[in-house]
Amino acid sequence: MGTWEHVAFLAGSENRVRVLEALRERPRRQCELVDACGLSRSTVHRTLDGLGEREWVHSEGGEYRLTVGGRLVLDQFDALETAIERVDEWGPFLQRLGSVGATLPTAALDDARLVTNAPENPHATMSHVTDVLAAADGETFRGISPVVSPVTNEAAREPLAAGVAMELVIDESVLETSQAAYPDAFAAAHDFENFKLFLSPDEITFGLTVLDDRALVCAHDEQGTLYGCLDGTNEALVRWANDVYEDHRAAARRIDTVPSPRQ
Repeated sequence: MGTWEHVAFLAGSENRVRVLEALRERPRRQCELVDACGLSRSTVHRTLDGLGEREWVHSEGGEYRLTVGGRLVLDQFDALETAIERVDEWGPFLQRLGSVGATLPTAALDDARLVTNAPENPHATMSHVTDVLAAADGETFRGISPVVSPVTNEAAREPLAAGVAMELVIDESVLETSQAAYPDAFAAAHDFENFKLFLSPDEITFGLTVLDDRALVCAHDEQGTLYGCLDGTNEALVRWANDVYEDHRAAARRIDTVPSPRQ
């Protein structure tokens, strides 16, 4: 029997998953499974036969219990269901991240929060990001930005003035816009010794902020408007965010002085 047949067997009936979940809680007799799962005796009997044939459950002293393999299969099936639910809900956001979204591990989505704009609150994402930036009280702030925003610049001013070590990677278009539209703010940032700016040789299409043990991943629409933000503190997300930042900073060059705007 091939692997796909096993997958199709488990996914083909909610009853099979329900029986496995009941046995994960504790060993049970067949009559107990009938009550716990709300199934008929014949359905439970037929389900146990199929699960036993695959050695996912075994009977001992009249009780059925999960095998080690059955527990592993159920855990992975749970993870698959969670991933599908997240992709179904977060698909448009993940798609807007571009190629970097393809490197995001599934585990990075665990316990994370997705903030998106809504008709009743069209600035929900920006408000969330600026609130997080303004309240940053850790030791480091590392970011990647595809846009320049006076709102986020202002939110970052307080932690910068408080001595938080900040690094930011931008691309050529953000540099030019910053110089042309916000020259005073751009120059003021360079007055802080704890601020480092890096210029990426490539276009940046996503936003990223890493605050010690917290990471925010931002997606923008075609007009550069903030579309959504993934916010989380789980280890997989923070580790991925740090790796992405390190890769981009390694490819970028440090801007030590305020360049003159292009004429």
